[in-house]
Amino acid sequence: MKSTTPDDALGFLLVTAARLLRQRFEAALAGAELDMTPGEARTLAMADRLGPVRQSELAAALSIEPMSLVAHLDRLEARGLLERRPDPDDRRSKRVHLSAQARTQLKRIQRVLGQARLEAVRGFSAAEIEHFHGFLERLSRNLAAPSASQDGR
Repeated sequence: MKSTTPDDALGFLLVTAARLLRQRFEAALAGAELDMTPGEARTLAMADRLGPVRQSELAAALSIEPMSLVAHLDRLEARGLLERRPDPDDRRSKRVHLSAQARTQLKRIQRVLGQARLEAVRGFSAAEIEHFHGFLERLSRNLAAPSASQDGR
């Protein structure tokens, strides 16, 4: 069966949806007056998800450059939301630890972004959301793996 859409339609749709979702999240955060950039909010959320984590691992999990992460960490640390402590297993590294104040901020962030997320999936059934999530995870794994052209195939 011949496709009625261009071969690159999926890519365009994904990029458009990601851009619109990001705009929605940014607007939701700004409207909540959290005094936090989306990057800082993502940093807190990922650090919470990973637990005390090395800065290099946190940057990799966020898919950002370590120098970009340092800027987020500097601002969050200045606000008392986290601290960087020496890594007991590697004295060259620092681990990011969230403060109690960060936990309060995270609850607000999760509430605001949860509402934005609900708006984004309005009209989807629970089963559709679950399937969509699985498809996106699989797509992400495929894209993260070396391509045939990268590994010499």
